[in-house]
Amino acid sequence: MMILSQAAWSVNNRKALSGLAVAARNEAQRQSTASKPDVLLLLPHSPAGTKAPAEKKAFAILAAAAKSSDVYLAGSAVVKPNAKSAPQTIGFVFSPKGKLLLRAAKIMPDIIEGFTDTTSSLGQPNDFAVVKLPFAQVGMLCGEDIHIAHYARSLAFHGAEIILNPSIERSDRHFEVRSLSRFARAGENTAYIATTSPIEMMDGKQLVKLPNATAFYHWERPETRAQSSETFVVPDLDMEWLRRIRATPERSFIAILRADVYGRGYTKWATKPKPAPKTREGWLREAETRLKAEAKATGPQRAAYEEQYDVCIIQSVPHLIPLGVNNAREIINMNLTESLALAASRANIPSVRLVVFPEFWLTGPGGIGGVQRTVRDMERVAISYPDEVFDKIGKFAQDNKVYVAFQNFEVHPKLPGRVFNSAFLIDDVGKLVHTYRKNQCADVWGFLPDTTPGSILDKYLDTFGYDALFPVADTPIGRLANMICFDNMHPEVAHGLRHAGAEVIMHSSSEPHGGDGRRAWDNARRMRAFENTCYMLSAIDGGEYKSVESEIMTFFRRGHTRLVNFDGTLQGTVDGPGPVVFRGHIDLAALRRARANPRVNFALWNDASVYAQHYHAGMGFPSNLWAGDPYINPYLGAGKLREIIAQYLEKGIYVAPATKLGSDRYRTSDQV
Repeated sequence: MMILSQAAWSVNNRKALSGLAVAARNEAQRQSTASKPDVLLLLPHSPAGTKAPAEKKAFAILAAAAKSSDVYLAGSAVVKPNAKSAPQTIGFVFSPKGKLLLRAAKIMPDIIEGFTDTTSSLGQPNDFAVVKLPFAQVGMLCGEDIHIAHYARSLAFHGAEIILNPSIERSDRHFEVRSLSRFARAGENTAYIATTSPIEMMDGKQLVKLPNATAFYHWERPETRAQSSETFVVPDLDMEWLRRIRATPERSFIAILRADVYGRGYTKWATKPKPAPKTREGWLREAETRLKAEAKATGPQRAAYEEQYDVCIIQSVPHLIPLGVNNAREIINMNLTESLALAASRANIPSVRLVVFPEFWLTGPGGIGGVQRTVRDMERVAISYPDEVFDKIGKFAQDNKVYVAFQNFEVHPKLPGRVFNSAFLIDDVGKLVHTYRKNQCADVWGFLPDTTPGSILDKYLDTFGYDALFPVADTPIGRLANMICFDNMHPEVAHGLRHAGAEVIMHSSSEPHGGDGRRAWDNARRMRAFENTCYMLSAIDGGEYKSVESEIMTFFRRGHTRLVNFDGTLQGTVDGPGPVVFRGHIDLAALRRARANPRVNFALWNDASVYAQHYHAGMGFPSNLWAGDPYINPYLGAGKLREIIAQYLEKGIYVAPATKLGSDRYRTSDQV
């Protein structure tokens, strides 16, 4: 079992440390039904104080404390790895026999502390080691490392079921969103995140009180959190639940991720490692260097741009196209006319400069009704530029002097037989600016017979190039990018757009509402904004859908369209289903000021060289699986996804549940 401590500690006080470990063992004994439970005590981060101890000496004291108290002892502390080195935060896990099982050097600088006179492993390739304890596979991310999604993902690739996060937290305007970031890491990887932070610490001779930040995060349920100044938090650690969820296709995010798609970019983006700064002044200089490099990489900002403007995010209720009808284009035009009329009620306001439509706004959920959809079915609802759909939307954009972002299925003459789930951007004179094709889709389950770039990756890159995976338009209203629905649950997609310079991400989505994963989905869009200092505009369809040929309710979408600010705060949300024009505000000047602040701009410190080697063709969902006949779907029944999960179990990346999985109730569904 686990015990989380929020008591301050120091290796310079051996007696107090040993006493704390013994008390944790006693608490575990009281809370457990086992006669002698295995206990993992996670300590909060211990800063250096007046002088950082030598790592060898500090670890000897920690080993003795673990042995004398008979616990697995974990945490992090500022130590000196050797006599000549600068102080550095090092995470650790010791066994009850005093053996060092895991050593994890901190990667990020001490951002929350305002930068400190310590160094880190920033920019250095990291092995992201995981240790197997009797009850769980455990990895560690120290402090701010938890806020880089790729670090947690790399640990999950190596089998981490619990990610330990010893920290020091402060009360500031980003405290809440940092807490949500930890929940996001749990949701993205179907893992537990254990965070500890001291409730108080000495600042010179002054005792300083700190916020309650110690918590244990579940991938979808509410976290177990410290309520006050209690010494210990005892979470409910249900490893059987986690292992069973990971082994099911629908929630196996580490298997669903198209790691190779992103890894090819990370290998290109990785920079040559260099020594990290050692002092606060050095870190501030490094921040300036990175800010200049980021500006150079994305190009100069427009001399004239619209600092502030309004947006209209459309929540529509289109007519569903049933499987087998002959008038699909007629229904598309009906939906287009109704939705444009809805948007026109606000789009003509002079301050409105951007309109975003949801996924499936032209076709109804899923593009076309029915379970056994084929590529031929999807071709019937697809468009290819030029087309009357683009003409009508272009005229709407020109008439109202707005940019328009929207989704539909697309075919392209260079790749015949391929139907992409695509998002488009039309500028305010009616011109098509760019096309984004969905990277993470329901195709992996066999739900949709559409092609993602990863399915034909080599051919796609030969045709369009790598930059086409993450297109960004530099416009007078900012650098605009699209992504679609399930992309939201994979931080790699938004990161790719941010790397290309995105400031405003238009997220066309269609999201069924249910208890399973709903909270994680809602939190994810806030994290995409926070991690990338981007606005997130989620346009979500919202209605109870009827086929045009029947009064039977066939699909249910509850809307809740949202606008998330660049700091991860929620600007507003539509409070229910139905057709709505949701008006919000964009402040590009404020966003760019935030990006110039190295304590706020977390993406500034995200170095691909740290993790690029872990995103390779052998991890996640393989590339080029649909390189053959475009009309024969290789994903039906989630067969390939099941194979990957079986391989993960065989390799020890996943741990098999203790009890045999029941009958397979997983079935193909058209509700995507």
